[in-house]
Formats: sequence, C-alpha cells, structure tokens
Amino acid sequence: MMKKTLTMIMVVAFIIALIGGAAYAWKGAGYSGYGCPAYTSVDPQKAQNFYNDTLPLRQKQLQLRGELMQLYAQPNPDWNAISQKKQEMAKVMTEFQKKAQEYGIGYGPGFGRMHGFGNCGKCW
Repeated sequence: MMKKTLTMIMVVAFIIALIGGAAYAWKGAGYSGYGCPAYTSVDPQKAQNFYNDTLPLRQKQLQLRGELMQLYAQPNPDWNAISQKKQEMAKVMTEFQKKAQEYGIGYGPGFGRMHGFGNCGKCW
C-alpha cells in the first residue's frame, strides 16, 4: 500500500513538473520573445510608415515563395531555377534590411519571417 501511494505521488509530481516546465518555456522564462525587445521603443508611426513602405517588398516575397514552392513541387525540379529564385529572395530580404536601417528599426535573423516584426504577441 505504501509503495503504491509513493508511486502515485511521484507520478503526480512528475506530471505537475512537466506541465509547469512547458508553461514556463511557453511564456519565455521572463523574456518577451526572440527579437521583440527592439520594438518596445519604436515609434508606432515610424513602424506604420515602415510597414506601408515595405508592402511591395512583402508582396514580392510572397510571390517568390509561391514560385519557389512550385519549383520544388515539380517531379524533376530545376535546381538552377531554384537557386536563382533563392537569390532573388535574398535580394528582397536585403532590401527589407536597408529599409529597416533607414527607419531605424532593427531587422535581421529572428525578426519575423515575412515582414520584419517579431511574433511574440507584444511587438505588433
């Protein structure tokens, strides 16, 4: 009886620790998210202007991603075309970075995949 009770207590403690650890990790352990701190001090109007100014770049990026997916989906992919499409995507990303620098907004790895805004729920 004592062994069974002790085993139950250990299982419950393990489950509580597992759930608590997952919740702690999900919240970010007190960190507001990858890339998000840079946006706590950005003027909302400046961010909106950046967002509006980069709309064509974001549309181009979506178009290129669709084209790249179509190239990959071919039965016999053209690797040269895929390489060229990836180079085009890199140029668009560089344009994002230039625009962000002009606006004084941090942009780089970890700042969102589509348009330069982190996705921690507090940034945009």
